[in-house]
Amino acid sequence: MVCEMQINGGWGLYLFISFFIKFVVSLKCYHCNNLENPACGMYFKPYQFTAQPCSGEEEDVKCALQRELPKGKEHWVGIIRSCYRIGSLDVNETNGCHQMNITGHAAKLCLCDTDYCNHATGTCWPYVSITTAISLVILFLYHL
Repeated sequence: MVCEMQINGGWGLYLFISFFIKFVVSLKCYHCNNLENPACGMYFKPYQFTAQPCSGEEEDVKCALQRELPKGKEHWVGIIRSCYRIGSLDVNETNGCHQMNITGHAAKLCLCDTDYCNHATGTCWPYVSITTAISLVILFLYHL
């Protein structure tokens, strides 16, 4: 009985530490654009890419997804997924999607601050983040 408690307590400690280590490690974002690889486009195929850690302090970076309609390219939407350093552009830097103007054409910049969050092309990131957080809490509680 004592041995079982020690093992269960050990797993609880392991899960607790594993859960919080995630927040110490760098933010991981996808890095690609659909000009070089069409799999990075509107119908993103995350299995073809490996998310990369962002350099810098955790509070200084976010994941970004930029969508733009370049002039002269009818029926094509340019998509860039990358890390975004806070303060590098004069735009609204809160989580979510924001309209912006890049060299005369409209673009939408979507920012988020959880691992792999720049995979989506829509604006449902807050719901995905909430669902992920709830799933992690349930998983954590289930294993205690």
